[in-house]
Amino acid sequence: MLPGVVGLIQATEVIKLIIGKGKPLIGRLMLYDAMKMSFRDVRIHKDTHCELCGENPKITELIDYKAFCNISLPPESQKEEEHPLKEEDYSISCLELENILEERGDKVVLVDVREHHEWDICRIENAILMPLSEFDKHIRKLNQEDEIYLYCYKGVRSMTALKQLHAKGFKKLKSMTGGINCWAEVIDTSMPRY
Repeated sequence: MLPGVVGLIQATEVIKLIIGKGKPLIGRLMLYDAMKMSFRDVRIHKDTHCELCGENPKITELIDYKAFCNISLPPESQKEEEHPLKEEDYSISCLELENILEERGDKVVLVDVREHHEWDICRIENAILMPLSEFDKHIRKLNQEDEIYLYCYKGVRSMTALKQLHAKGFKKLKSMTGGINCWAEVIDTSMPRY
């Protein structure tokens, strides 16, 4: 709801500027408290010493963002584009995963990359929790020889974790498309959903 309210305010401001009517928020900061349903204006004075918009600006062009953030990129020859990971080759449906777990559940590793508070709501039996936010710490616990199946809430974070494992040499990997949300919808309808 909050982005909707703020979005409407932004759209209104644009229309006021286009038609040249009303009092736009130029030079003012509007504070919105959704819990109290209150709005408040704060006057903002221009900083004449600002390096970007002051009287004598020092910043007059775009910076090299990668250099500014100290991001080192691999040489052209090592870029992922040469050996792209095709997500469809590493995806598995919840139905396929259910069959694999029934047939050889003890021979596969099932990894949940959601966060602790999500794990407390629901989980798939025999899964191991390795939150994506601390995934690097857990990678050493995994064996490259094992079949590893990853899942999260809807499948995005598990694919991110899969790519990290793939980059470290793991090959027997699958990410469950639709995540635990799909599992609760299709496989175990009694599972709590969020």
